[in-house]
Amino acid sequence: MKFWVIRILSIVGAILACEWIQSVASHQNDYIQRMFILSGLYVTLAVSLNLINGITGQFSIGHAAFYQVGAYLGGYLSIHYFKAAGLPPLVWLVVTMVASGVAAAIAGFVVGLPSLRLRGDYLAIVTLGFGEIIRILVINTPALGGSYGIDVTPKITSIALVWLLAIVCIAVCRNLLKTASGLPFLAVREDEVAGAAMGVNVTRVKVSAFMLGSAFAGAAGALLASYESFITPTTFGMDVSFIILTMVVLGGTGSITGSIFAAIFLTLLPEYLRSLKGPTGGPLSLTGGTVLGWMVAVVVVVAILRYIYGDGGRPKMQRLYLTGAALVIGGIIQVVSSLLLNKIGLLHDKQIVIDQLRMVIFAVTLIVLMLLRPQGVFAHHEFSWDWVSRIMGRKKEAAV
Repeated sequence: MKFWVIRILSIVGAILACEWIQSVASHQNDYIQRMFILSGLYVTLAVSLNLINGITGQFSIGHAAFYQVGAYLGGYLSIHYFKAAGLPPLVWLVVTMVASGVAAAIAGFVVGLPSLRLRGDYLAIVTLGFGEIIRILVINTPALGGSYGIDVTPKITSIALVWLLAIVCIAVCRNLLKTASGLPFLAVREDEVAGAAMGVNVTRVKVSAFMLGSAFAGAAGALLASYESFITPTTFGMDVSFIILTMVVLGGTGSITGSIFAAIFLTLLPEYLRSLKGPTGGPLSLTGGTVLGWMVAVVVVVAILRYIYGDGGRPKMQRLYLTGAALVIGGIIQVVSSLLLNKIGLLHDKQIVIDQLRMVIFAVTLIVLMLLRPQGVFAHHEFSWDWVSRIMGRKKEAAV
């Protein structure tokens, strides 16, 4: 009885949370509403890829392909069958989500089944190749608009539905981690041979992970097509797959919580950089010397932090103080090196708009993370109310 009460309350809470997000976003301008939608879509994409890469231990870098399959199918159905169906817009949007999710799951099956004997880099190459195949097929299919793209009508926007999909994706992956149903997935991640010896059907687990993760990506694609009302093959380029992979690695492979926070952070970061203004009111730009100065400072700080945290015998507070000192030193080095490098005419005259550094910032973030914390920010840890209660319990004990 308690089990069903908790589940029913969770469902009601999820619906109310989505309606609250919709209510808050509806009072904002179009730009803020777009951030709400993109954040929700990328949460779904990151968590669904984490199911494949983090929870099951595969290595897929072609997740944008399933995103594209769902977007194009959803757009095609809306163009040709919306009026004939005669359904309310939101109901039709749910129908296209389901259809796109099924189509993307089939695509995941097509990729997952032949790739069962592949691991690591070889599997990554297959998924990357599949993404290119989908892109080329779309470009050479006139019915899908070719290289130009297609206008998706009608335009249906539902922020609540975007976040409801994200919450459903989170709930499914969370249940796989916390229940017996997910143990085979974790067994395959840790050791396929040992898992098979203990009776785990490795084939079914791998294919199921690909199909489930792909289905959520396809459903997200249908929502994107309906919102954007115009999609092209470049919308789902290779860089999108790398951005989604960055979110998973940054948050921690195997951590749903990490994927959520990383997806929101990396979605909002480029928009924040784009909104920065220079002294003249235009986009903020940096000189080449300043950019190189920041790179020098990052290298120095990372080297110091690796030395500090490489010695596990240091007390926690001492490491904290040394980390603060390292950041101060890095700031000083950045200022000094930027002043010196900007004395070089070529570097001083070279102006770089900070928005153009988005992919550079992504790459540097990943490099720094791999050097300092290869397991990701959250590693395999998850946020839970038990964790909160333990923290609060410790604080109460300390107070007593």
